[in-house]
Amino acid sequence: MIKNIVITGTSGLGKTYLEEQLEKLGLTYQLPKITNRPPRPNENSQKTICLPQDQFDQIKKDFFFSLSYNGFDYGWKFDGNSKPITLAITLDSLASFLQTNPNFLPILLTISPANFNLLEQRMLSRGDSPQKVSERLQLALAETKNIQKYFDIVNQHHGLIFEITSDNTIPQAIIPQVTKLLYNHL
Repeated sequence: MIKNIVITGTSGLGKTYLEEQLEKLGLTYQLPKITNRPPRPNENSQKTICLPQDQFDQIKKDFFFSLSYNGFDYGWKFDGNSKPITLAITLDSLASFLQTNPNFLPILLTISPANFNLLEQRMLSRGDSPQKVSERLQLALAETKNIQKYFDIVNQHHGLIFEITSDNTIPQAIIPQVTKLLYNHL
């Protein structure tokens, strides 16, 4: 039986897109994330549930995992779906996540600083302000300088590592490999 999947990597690389595509193929179930941040334009409100702080605080005791990122809180709770689930988390929460949730296969999405223009365009196209994009690119640069420790964590858990080099990397390289892995374990 295939493990559940936790996807991590720098913001803007396509973690949520990968989750969506695997679910569209019928292979996994994208576990909704619950957050206290405002919704983004064109965001699926069934998969990213944005709540006021007081409502978020009332249900956070039900989360099996939660994290803070960029001034907002995120949490996930199991909802009884029987398919392998996916969720996307930050790099810095990967080690603690896998410590408490060892039944997840980690997938790490990376990017070279030489391809940051791709990252910048993705962030702008999803509605991030130029200031927010600048802040996130600085964070991405810091994360790429420390990426080896995340490679080590993913390798220790027999996960998969992919470098995003274009908008075609996820559909043409990652999805086929993950699909093959999932089909071999169904």
